Amino acid sequence: MKRKAVFFDIDGTLYEQGKPVEESAIEAIRGIRRKGHLAFICTGRSRVMVPKEPVLSIGFDGVVASCGTYGEYDKETLFHYPLSKEQYIKMITTFRKYNAMYILEGTEYIYYDEEMVNDFENDWYLRHINTMLPHNFLPVQKVSDINACKASIHARNVEPEEIYRSLGEDFEVLEHVFGVAEFVPKGFSKAKGIELMCEKLGIGLEDTIAVGDSINDVDMLKFAKIGVCMGNGSVPAKECADYITTGIHEDGIYHAMEHFGLL
Repeated sequence: MKRKAVFFDIDGTLYEQGKPVEESAIEAIRGIRRKGHLAFICTGRSRVMVPKEPVLSIGFDGVVASCGTYGEYDKETLFHYPLSKEQYIKMITTFRKYNAMYILEGTEYIYYDEEMVNDFENDWYLRHINTMLPHNFLPVQKVSDINACKASIHARNVEPEEIYRSLGEDFEVLEHVFGVAEFVPKGFSKAKGIELMCEKLGIGLEDTIAVGDSINDVDMLKFAKIGVCMGNGSVPAKECADYITTGIHEDGIYHAMEHFGLL
């Protein structure tokens, strides 16, 4: 079989917060690499939010992060498209105008607005990041040059539609649930990240497989030659997938790799 490149989402596909990665998933990823195939993380998370344990320690050939704006192979950065100063100032100005809690996400740091945050205990997401990355979580007010690729908001107490309209001309807006959304520069997505990685490594689209579960995986499931949705996946992800495997805790990744003859 010709070498394939398989791109795995993290959350809901490979890993659920607070739970270990299934042994069958670890076995499958290591198994396809032993067979000569390539295994990549492809995530909306920024690079700094991709944990060594329990994810990277499994062993991957590369990482596509921040919705396609960053990519590395064999621990070397192949592409990186940070926000311009004009872009992140427009984001910050808009988020402040509508009083939306936000973070800017980079390859090394996550940035928050200390003027909008009195206490991390009041926001579970900020509390989680501060616990996970206490030395990589910085206030925007204390940084002269922000190196970020995307932004996220938790704006459940405001009307987020105005924010989406204000930023929609310049940014891709992906709403996960009401008021919880990601913003990346126009033209970037997980699919774009796969395209860039394949171009850099000389991999043909016909040799790509994407594995995901949620709405922010839809573009890559459509883009890859084969799109695999987890059994626990969302309706939009299932509708666009070429194959639906079993759930994350039902050996879904292993069954999918086995189904396509990669093991």
